[in-house]
Amino acid sequence: MTDDRRGDDVQVASHGEGAPAIGKVGKLFLSVFVGDPAEFIGNVKRWSGWNWPPFFLVITLGAVALIIAPGGPTDQFLWVYVAIGTAVVVAFCRVIGVGSRDSSAVWRALMTGGSLLLAVLGIVGMDHLADHGEVDVTGRTRISPATGTNGSRLRVVVNAPPERAQLRLVLTVADAVPGAQSCTPDTEMALQLPNNANTLVADVTSGQPVEFPLGGLRDRIVVDVDLLTEDGCRMSVSVAEAALHD
Repeated sequence: MTDDRRGDDVQVASHGEGAPAIGKVGKLFLSVFVGDPAEFIGNVKRWSGWNWPPFFLVITLGAVALIIAPGGPTDQFLWVYVAIGTAVVVAFCRVIGVGSRDSSAVWRALMTGGSLLLAVLGIVGMDHLADHGEVDVTGRTRISPATGTNGSRLRVVVNAPPERAQLRLVLTVADAVPGAQSCTPDTEMALQLPNNANTLVADVTSGQPVEFPLGGLRDRIVVDVDLLTEDGCRMSVSVAEAALHD
C-alpha cells in the first residue's frame, strides 16, 4: 500500500501542468543553459528585431552624409560629425538596451526618435555644406606663365569651379634663381578680376590671402596677376591655396 501511494505520488508529481516537480526541473534547466529567466527575457526584449531597423537607418543616413561631404576645411564639418556620431551611439544603446530596466517606454521612444532626428540633421547639414560650404579648389587651379620679371602679367585660372560667392587666393613668390638673386622680400603683386577695376588688390606679398567677390554661373574663374619686383629679378609664382566659399 505504501508502494502504491508512492507510485501515485510519483505519477501525480510527474504529470500535470504546473506540477511542482516539472516547475523545479524547468527552472533548473533554464538556470543551467540559459541563466536567470527574467534576465534572459529582458535580453530578448533588448535585442528584439524591432530595435534594429532604426539603428540601420541611422547608419545608412550617416553613411550617405559622409559620401556627399565636399572637400574643404575639416572644422566646418565638426558639428555634422558630432550629430552623426551621437545618433549612432544613441541608436546602438537603444538596441542593446542600455538602461532599459530603469527607463520607461516613453524614454526608449525618445532615444529612437532622437537618434533618427540627429541622423537626419547630419545629412541635411552635409547637403547644405555641399551647396554653400567652403571648397578647396587648389587642385583645379593653374597659373601661367609660372615665372616672370618686373611688370610681367601672369594669369590664374580656376577650372570648373562650384558656384560660390567668394574666392580666397593665396600666391607664393620665390626667387627663380636662388643662388644668383634674393628678390623675394621686395616683390609684390597686384591682383584683379579681368575688366573689373573694382576688384583690384595692390601691394600683395607672398603668402597673403586675397578675397575676390564672384557672381553668376561660370565655367572658370580668371585672376590677373601683375608682378612688381626689382629690375633683373626673375620670380617663380605658384598657387598655395585657392578656396571658394559663401
